[in-house]
Amino acid sequence: MALHAFVDESKRRDYVVAAAVVAAGEVSTARRAMRALLLPKQPRIHFRDEKDSRKDQIVTIALDLSVEVRIYVCRTRHSARENCLRAMVPDLVDMGVDRLVLERDSSTEKLDRRVLFEATRKAGTVMTYQHDMPHQEPLLWAPDAIAWCWAAGGAWRQKVAERVAVIEAG
Repeated sequence: MALHAFVDESKRRDYVVAAAVVAAGEVSTARRAMRALLLPKQPRIHFRDEKDSRKDQIVTIALDLSVEVRIYVCRTRHSARENCLRAMVPDLVDMGVDRLVLERDSSTEKLDRRVLFEATRKAGTVMTYQHDMPHQEPLLWAPDAIAWCWAAGGAWRQKVAERVAVIEAG
């Protein structure tokens, strides 16, 4: 079964990268489900801006749409993103992920491309990867929600804890 991973991060405490994995054949249905959560005139969901009642609804759907959810945690800020990406690629390859979509951030895109190029070659895979804007790719809202919950700790972390695998990335 082909799998796609959608990736976003949280920098709240530790550096956290979340990957929500969706079966390739379910991507269109999953996108519709995420778009259905939009409020009138809302171009995208950014989890931190939502009210708690909506957060609960959004994270529940994000988890339901995901076949697997991985959290990569780096407890130091030095090379945190790079460390998380290097840990993520072989893990996702082992799961069978063949397409990776990351939220576009012009300040990290060049680093991402370099690290992903090296990591995919080292893993011996032809996994494709791309950067998309969150208003263009609604499945980026799922890892945004999950990463936020994990980073927030407390009851929010408990909401996602049973559904995520946590990988220490440095």
